[in-house]
Amino acid sequence: MPFPLAPCRRALLPICAALVVLPVSAQSIPTSSSYGLDGMAPAGHWAARLTLLNNGYTTRFDAAGRRVDLDAGIDGLNLAALGLAGTLRLDTEVRTEYTELMFGYGLSADLTVGAIVPYARTTTRVRNFAVEGGIGRAGLQSVLSGVLGYKPLATTRVAGYGDPTVGVLWRFHRSERESAIAGAGVRFGVARPDDPDNLLDIPPGDGTTDLRARLEYFRDLGSNWDMRLLGEFFRQLPDQVTLRPGNPLTTVSKESLRRKMGDYYETDVELGRRFGDLRLSATWHRYRKGADHYSSALGTDTRFLDANTDTLADQLRLALTWSGVDAWRAGKLAAPLIVKLEMQDARRGRNFVGVRDIYLRFSSFF
Repeated sequence: MPFPLAPCRRALLPICAALVVLPVSAQSIPTSSSYGLDGMAPAGHWAARLTLLNNGYTTRFDAAGRRVDLDAGIDGLNLAALGLAGTLRLDTEVRTEYTELMFGYGLSADLTVGAIVPYARTTTRVRNFAVEGGIGRAGLQSVLSGVLGYKPLATTRVAGYGDPTVGVLWRFHRSERESAIAGAGVRFGVARPDDPDNLLDIPPGDGTTDLRARLEYFRDLGSNWDMRLLGEFFRQLPDQVTLRPGNPLTTVSKESLRRKMGDYYETDVELGRRFGDLRLSATWHRYRKGADHYSSALGTDTRFLDANTDTLADQLRLALTWSGVDAWRAGKLAAPLIVKLEMQDARRGRNFVGVRDIYLRFSSFF
């Protein structure tokens, strides 16, 4: 898989060196940590997790929750509505390659501080672009790039760092069979902005600064079964962005707008079954976001940007995790490596893409 790993390889060099010279003592590691279910680091040591993701989609869920083609509403558009002649035909596919490095340091057995650094490369591939009758494809390209000032409509690739997070995790309850963790952090909006002159670019992050709060609970149910519950809330702070305030197919002007993206939350309900060093799990994930709101200091109508921005998604995850913690304790491994392969599929939603994610995660302590 062509993941953009060069920045992460450089970041991991000191970590790999540390794995050789700073092994973690065989202190007690909770079950949730031994399978990489939380981000806690052992006291006085580091924890690191590298996540590789690949996904793709050609469908989306519309405002009524129906699964439709990604280009529904545009493909088959009668250009007479734009004062042109012909019928637009458009078929696109989006693929994302995503890398995330998370690392934390254990200030104590129950307090970890750390950071998350994401990197993404997204490709929007134009599989078909034509105009039936009327002005034809070349004529529409001329209108888009000439009158409206857009870059040519073509396959587009965007790569860069996303919005990093700095935060803290506090395990406020721990017993032989259960644990509970609270977390707080700030995600800094530094990702490159959306290009108002490119109809197909997808930036590596939304570029807003967010306040994050999370609550996580793990319980060993006995007979090798376990349960994990997670809730996380994101408060998105207002900012300024430069966009076309109206319909992108008819709006020429660009303007600096005040943006307040909708706050959102994510929840997980996970059930796991352990088979020695392996753990199988199924997770029901829900994502829900409020509507975005844009406003113009000039009084420009921005309702087009606000429309259909409230989002709901229900996703199913299936995962297989291998824990090398026991093998490391037995001296068979140089480091406590944990590997997780996970598939996540969007089952239903509203104003959300019909995406299927494949994750590969590597976790360790040192």
